[in-house]
Amino acid sequence: MHRFLFTIMLAAAFVTACKSSAPDPVAAAIEAAAMKDVTGDYNFRITSLEKIDSTTFRTEFEHRKDVFRLKQQTEEKLYWKYYGESKPKTAESHRQAMEKAKVNLDLMDYLENEMADRLDSVAYYDYVFSGYSETGEGRINYNNVYTAITPDFEVLTMTSNHRDLHKGTGRVIPGYVEGVSAELLEE
Repeated sequence: MHRFLFTIMLAAAFVTACKSSAPDPVAAAIEAAAMKDVTGDYNFRITSLEKIDSTTFRTEFEHRKDVFRLKQQTEEKLYWKYYGESKPKTAESHRQAMEKAKVNLDLMDYLENEMADRLDSVAYYDYVFSGYSETGEGRINYNNVYTAITPDFEVLTMTSNHRDLHKGTGRVIPGYVEGVSAELLEE
């Protein structure tokens, strides 16, 4: 009887060890984003993947507001410069840009108020990964590529330059894409 139980336990352990583990949803999201334009067969492999940070909606709102405040201040300075130089067309274009930044700041305040109960929830996680892909066209190495991914595994950005990681992450805010001036979406 003991031998029979031992054999069953050994077989169960072997089957469990041989079973492939569930795919990592973060790795799957990265692969889907990296290979979205590839047609045909490919091989994609992540050799290292590390979560390096997380950002709450509150922090993302502050980041977006800082971007729009800086844009508004810059445009205001340019407006007064060109106004003083008697260049009305150029001054007017900067005045309009200044107004767009103000409208976007007001939108951020409105959207933040609408999300008041979710402000401390995680908006996205930052990861860094390395790996490679192979297609019929050749091999691409990914060395220290940074990516921002939502909790539901949507890739917001993917870049080799850490400074560019949070460009465009405002899209995670409901209503942001629909309301923000198009030329400011990726700042």
